[in-house]
Order: sequence, then structure tokens, then C-alpha cells
Amino acid sequence: MIQDYKQLTAEQHELLEKQTQRVVVQALQEYSQEAKDIFDSTNAQVESEITPLAEDLTQYALEVAECYPINKRFAGFIDYKRVRWMSTPFGIIPQVLLVDAKASTENNRETLQQSQLCMDADFEVTDKTGRPKIERLNAGVPPHQILIGYGAKQIPVVTTSIFVHFFYEDISSIEPPYRRLIAINSVSMPHQRFKPKYNQDPRASFFGQGKHSSARQEKQRIRVYYERLKAACPWRLQELKFENGVNYATPRWRDTDLATGAETLTAFDFFAR
Repeated sequence: MIQDYKQLTAEQHELLEKQTQRVVVQALQEYSQEAKDIFDSTNAQVESEITPLAEDLTQYALEVAECYPINKRFAGFIDYKRVRWMSTPFGIIPQVLLVDAKASTENNRETLQQSQLCMDADFEVTDKTGRPKIERLNAGVPPHQILIGYGAKQIPVVTTSIFVHFFYEDISSIEPPYRRLIAINSVSMPHQRFKPKYNQDPRASFFGQGKHSSARQEKQRIRVYYERLKAACPWRLQELKFENGVNYATPRWRDTDLATGAETLTAFDFFAR
């Protein structure tokens, strides 16, 4: 039985990330009705208060989605941090699950700080002269944490990073509903190990320049573009959309047809919360 993630093949490691995404999406789907009710009806005095609302709802959704926990804690700038044993067909792997929540009226990209980035990112930008150049933002999230197990053994605990994005539109500033939650997206970011697969060519990267001011000495940010990520690997972008008149999001899992290579959307079962 494998327990050290470094002994996994690349395919097995990516299946671990896929299964983690599947569990998170299942939890978000089952909590989607209450999440929408709270998100739509909670007043926010300023726009900056909406993201903390999304953070709370993500915590509520994932609190029942735990695997076998490992009683360890650590500091960090990610909203939801859990250390647990992740069961797979090829072994039970110690894992640090990192989930960060976002909320915006945009639905085409995610903006990350370096402290949230789990892969060294190379991407193309245009300089002041209009010429293309390659920039790099190094990962701020380590590929694993070292925890001390029984017998003082050092155990590498693999990190898995997911971003949950609440996509909404504003409706009213006077009375509820104040906004309409359109979809909850789950974005599974590839581990540093998969850089040769996902970020080999900076000119064809799903990464892009983030919004920050060098003049104000703001720390560099980076953007992840949904369509590019989906083109690279469809299951890494899941969208739980709310249809008109339906309390829960529509449960559909995005994947790839192994025979044709085409993108698929498959309905899945869930229990109401």
C-alpha cells in the first residue's frame, strides 16, 4: 500500500486530485440550496464584504465532507485548511486540502495571490513597448508539508488546492434579494508536479498577468483563465449552475470521453441538506 505521494505515478497523483475535486463538488451541490438562500438574502454594506460571505458558505458546505482527519494544524492564507487521510485504490495518502473562496460578477477568470499559487507559473505579457515577454511567478504554496508521525518519522503530506468561486449579479441595495447567485464554480489547480503538462509553453498558458500596481508596491498577482484551463483538462473546472425556479444547483459533472476526447456533462445524484 502506497502512503508516500512521491511513490505515486503521475497518473495516480492526478486521479487523487480528481477524486478530491469530486468530493468538493458533491459537498457544494448538496449545500447549494441553503448557500443560495443565504448568499442572496444577506445584506453587504460594501462589495468587499461579499467574499467573506462566500468564505463562510464554503466552510459550511465542506464541514460534512471530511475524510479521515489527521489531528494537525498549520498557519496559512487559505480559507479552508484540513489535513486528512485520502483513500484511493492504490493507497491511503496523507493530504493537505486547501480550499479558498472567491466571489465576483465575473465568470471567466480567477485572481490569485502568490501565497495561493501552487505551481510555478510562466506566462506571456506585453511590455510598455508592445512587445511580448515571459514572466514567472513562483509558487507560494509548497508541494507538501512535512509532519512528524509516530516514531519521529518525517511524513510528506501532499497539498491539493481548489478555489470555489461564487458567480453572481447584483439586484438591489435596499431589500432582499440583494443579489442572485448564478453558479458556484470549483477550480482544481494542478500540483507543482504537473507543470510540464500544464505550463510547458508560457505562450499557451492558462495563467495571465494579474491586476496589481507596481507604483504602489503591491504584491504581484496572477490570473487563471477558465476556458484555457478547461481546454487543458475539462474536469478541473466544474460549474454548478442555478436554473430558474429550482432551489438547488443543477448537478452536472464535467469530464472527457475517453473514446472520443470530447467534453461531457453527466448528471449525478445527491442528498438534500
